[in-house]
This record gives sequence, C-alpha cells and structure tokens, in this order.
Amino acid sequence: MEKKFKTVYVFDTRVPSHNYVGQRQVEEDYQLQPNETLVEPQKGQANYWNAETGAWVTSTVDIYCYDVTSNNALSDMFSVPAGTTLKTGQTTVVPKDGLYEPRFNGTAWESGITEVEWNAQQPKTEVKPSAQQQVVMQQQASISSLQQMVMKLTADNAETQQVVMNLKSELAEAKKGSN
Repeated sequence: MEKKFKTVYVFDTRVPSHNYVGQRQVEEDYQLQPNETLVEPQKGQANYWNAETGAWVTSTVDIYCYDVTSNNALSDMFSVPAGTTLKTGQTTVVPKDGLYEPRFNGTAWESGITEVEWNAQQPKTEVKPSAQQQVVMQQQASISSLQQMVMKLTADNAETQQVVMNLKSELAEAKKGSN
C-alpha cells in the first residue's frame, strides 16, 4: 500500500507575530504540532498565523502593554497578527516620543516623570579602562610623541640640507672669484 502525504505549514511560536517559516510533507496520519497548520498561506507576501481566527493574515499590529498592577506603566511592546483580540493591559495607542516611564490613562499615554528625574535614576557607573586598555593608551601616547619627534627631525634635516646647499653654493662662488 502506498503511503499518503499532506503538506503542513509551519509558523514561529517563539514570537507573538507567528510569522510563516516554511512547509514540509508529512504522512497522512501525522498529528499537527502547536506551531503547524494545514491552512495554506497566501503566496507572494508575508504571512502571519492568527490562531484566534485560524487563518493567515498579511500584516501585523503593534501592541503596547501596560502593567495594570503598577499604575498602568508601559511594560512591553510587540507585534501580533492583524485581527488579534487585545487582552487586558494591551493597547494599540502609540506612546509619544519623549515620554519617560509613560503610563496609560485608558485613552492616551502620559509621562510619569521628567527627563531630569529619569536621568537621576539611572545607575552611575564609573568607567575605568582595563589594564590592557591602559597599556594601549600609553603605547598610543608614545607613538604620537615619536611621530612628533620624527616630524621635527624631518624639518630640522630639511633645514640642515638647505644650509649645506647654501654653503656649497657660496664655496663654489668663492672658488670662481679666486681664479
């Protein structure tokens, strides 16, 4: 008896957008895995599996999450397939640029603190160069010093050569005048 096969379409469940990743042939009695479907994606465009509708969609929606237990503070952002139902603590309202620790008031994002307050809360870490970095910096300083010395010696050498040429010229003139 000849085995029968079917095509299984695979989507990525590691990301909320559930983007299409490929297809494969399996035996007819194969049990689908959580990241597989028998529904064929649309050809020639990006596809995202909407598990709620059991269909492929060609676009995603950005979701902004807020923590309902922490004054509705912004907690995450990700993309989901178009048509996905929002859950509690999610919105499609985009926070405005320049907000620090924004909080969602039910219709819009508001700033929780000022930029100065936010900067004051950031950990202060003094960056000290490692021993290797210190050696490299010392070598770079030495190289720079040597380059300056070479430039000065080159200038001095050019000046000395000019003096020698002038003296040779004067000597030649003196020899001509004594003859």
